[in-house]
Amino acid sequence: MPILRSKPWRRVIGAVAAAVLLGAGQAAALETTPGDPTNSAYTFEPLRVMTWNVCGEAGGLGPWSTGYCPDRNTRLPDDSNTLKKAYDVANLIKQENLDAVLLQEVCAGTLNSTKAGLPDNPSQLDQILRLLTPTGAWTAVSAITPRSSDGKSSCRNTLSGDVSIAILVKGDVEWSRETPLPVPAEAQQKPGKVLCAGVAGWETHLCTTHLTNYGELPDDVAAYRAQIDTVAGQVDDFRSVILGGDFNTRQKDRLQPLYRTMAECDQQSYHTSDVPDEITKVTNSWTAVPDGSTVPQGSLVQGATQTSKIDYLFATAGFGACDSRPDLADSADYSYAAQPGCLYSETTRAPCVPNGTSDHAPLLGSVNGGPHLHWPLRDASSHSGTVKGGVVWSPDHGGTAVLDGSTGEIVTSGPVVDTTRSFTVSAWAKVDAGAGTSVVLAQDGSVISGMMLWFNQPDSTWRFGLPKSDSPTWSVHQAISATAAVPGRWTHLTGTFDASSGAVTLYVDGVLAGSTNHPDRWRAEGPFTVGRDKVSERSNGFWKGSVQAVKVYGYPMTAAQVASASGSLTAPTRTATTPATDKDGSGCHVGSYSAGDFGTISSTTPDLTAHVSHPDPSREVWAEFSIWDNTDSTQPIRLGGPGSASGKVTGDGTVSVRTTLTAGHKYGWYARTVDGSSSPSPTSAVCHFTVATAP
Repeated sequence: MPILRSKPWRRVIGAVAAAVLLGAGQAAALETTPGDPTNSAYTFEPLRVMTWNVCGEAGGLGPWSTGYCPDRNTRLPDDSNTLKKAYDVANLIKQENLDAVLLQEVCAGTLNSTKAGLPDNPSQLDQILRLLTPTGAWTAVSAITPRSSDGKSSCRNTLSGDVSIAILVKGDVEWSRETPLPVPAEAQQKPGKVLCAGVAGWETHLCTTHLTNYGELPDDVAAYRAQIDTVAGQVDDFRSVILGGDFNTRQKDRLQPLYRTMAECDQQSYHTSDVPDEITKVTNSWTAVPDGSTVPQGSLVQGATQTSKIDYLFATAGFGACDSRPDLADSADYSYAAQPGCLYSETTRAPCVPNGTSDHAPLLGSVNGGPHLHWPLRDASSHSGTVKGGVVWSPDHGGTAVLDGSTGEIVTSGPVVDTTRSFTVSAWAKVDAGAGTSVVLAQDGSVISGMMLWFNQPDSTWRFGLPKSDSPTWSVHQAISATAAVPGRWTHLTGTFDASSGAVTLYVDGVLAGSTNHPDRWRAEGPFTVGRDKVSERSNGFWKGSVQAVKVYGYPMTAAQVASASGSLTAPTRTATTPATDKDGSGCHVGSYSAGDFGTISSTTPDLTAHVSHPDPSREVWAEFSIWDNTDSTQPIRLGGPGSASGKVTGDGTVSVRTTLTAGHKYGWYARTVDGSSSPSPTSAVCHFTVATAP
């Protein structure tokens, strides 16, 4: 194992050439990718993420001003202390059930109760966090981004805080770093920032930025390139990262190398009504009416309206869905006929009413990763559903639910799968001899299930299907296995639906078994079920046999991904060092790799831990660790060497090894998954730490 002196996980994703639309009708060929075609088998969190320039503070007195900011100071009519903009942002986060949010131009910082003479006047970011509290433990980190050459950043009028970029997460921000962007001297501006953060328990890192377009400078291209290079250098520290922000350009070729190393969420359609490259910015030019007009002076007439895409969301893991919400970008009619009170003024902010929250639209993406529902079904505690009827638990095949074929089912309180969008479902199943038609899993509609995976009699085939409509008529598009199922034998089943192409595909033991097309779209909004489906408003097809390892993904797996999930070992996840470091918790994050700026642990005998899993829940699996000394180039433990193997677990679990290290030295380590017979997995992300010097 060589000593790693540089960023060891950097890789260029296998790219495909794609023509993408640039500004002003210009087109160019970029190397882009919709995901990870090489299937690295590394598991990431299945995150729902948004980036949004909320125009929290900028702009002038009215829509005639450059960068006019809708609802900059507006407060809710029934609560004088709640900012409408903060309420709108928090409401969208809750509606979309987001896990992480990247904001630009948001007022953030400490309370300033004297600014408006109010007893409680938090910043926009503080208000957003307060409004999110009922939905879970949200935390945030922010970085001030000055708006002028004099370095002033405080928010204006009654707003508290400073103009900032921010990262919000449904979890605990474990560490963060902010890096200034380069600014050409002739621009006479203070630098913006790149803000990156790590979240406790997440392998995925988050970064956001707000770039400046120096279009009026002679060396505009070089100045912008310097900013992009800084951003790329920061995100390149992380094996798994999501990057979002206002990049202030419609020319996508300027965003290289980001397109070569990451997927950008809106480069493809994800369902039949979706289109790629949706707009994220609306610019409306309004001027006062000319002399001699028949309407009052100061009334507004519209000039040009321009829409563009200048906000982007990138991820190393690829995306299962992506949507812009241009309905939330202000495009109001400020003309005299529509708003007679909206009058031009050089001194007073007019009562002009916007129809959007910002001059930017939010961009929302679902990042490909692990399952967003995973029920091992080893025992009564390994699921989050409600057990009904005849269900018992058996140690067979590593632990399984056994259903009686007449009443047994496990159900959620609501939908898990959006049947109008792409998804993947999978399970290990063993049907009993003599069983009739039996359903492994489904999701209820009002009348019929919106999707179902089942064993069919009398032909003994495996089937995966989506009905044409929520009706009592049995009209289901079905992917059917070409060979018969074998009762009494454990089988791994996977069903995928690609909403963009309409393809419905069934895999049996990781191998393509059948496919069909489903051109219809309707949303089944009932509970997700294991052990039955619904037909003609009645429970139907109760499963007779055993089920375990039920998973749901929010994207359509490729054939290679299905094969890997069915039979290949995946890299360990949730790697951590115990005790935690003083800087970045687990020690799996990088402050500055070249500077060796790692967190410090207090022990010379730390435990290295990782979560490992096997595609077959009945198989034993463990990890092999490798740790090397970046100070004197020794290697206390190497992959496959003495002391590298952890204890074994069946199916999946957390494993560890302990090592003896030298005080004051810097170390790096990773692990791989092994089972004694299969090819070892890829290695996990590299973790780093420094051992404290003895007092």
